Amino acid sequence: MTNPFDDLGNDEDDDTDVTAATPATDDDSSQPTSPPARTASEQASDDEPAVSGPAFEYSAVRQRPLYARGETWDALEDQLGLTVTPELRRMGIRDDETREVHDALLKVALEHIDEVPEQILETRRQA
Repeated sequence: MTNPFDDLGNDEDDDTDVTAATPATDDDSSQPTSPPARTASEQASDDEPAVSGPAFEYSAVRQRPLYARGETWDALEDQLGLTVTPELRRMGIRDDETREVHDALLKVALEHIDEVPEQILETRRQA
């Protein structure tokens, strides 16, 4: 499966070399140049490259449908918004991708796979 957004390009394609387009003046040559100030999140992303950008490329995913009741999806989305997203922000991760969240959910489910039959039985009893 190909990425449907491949034809849009990326931000690097839009960058222009401002320094080459701007002529230097006599006043500029006497001033020492210093690097621009960096925000704490930029510094954190340089210090911890593992938390910057998605963990894996879109091309590595395999899409499969998951069928669940509306209230289950709503509860999941609520918990993602109330619990997962704020924790990711505290960790300095602001660019999380849906594919990463889904992959993590499945990994957690795999760690607790023995609970799945019990949950199915419980759900049938409640129906």
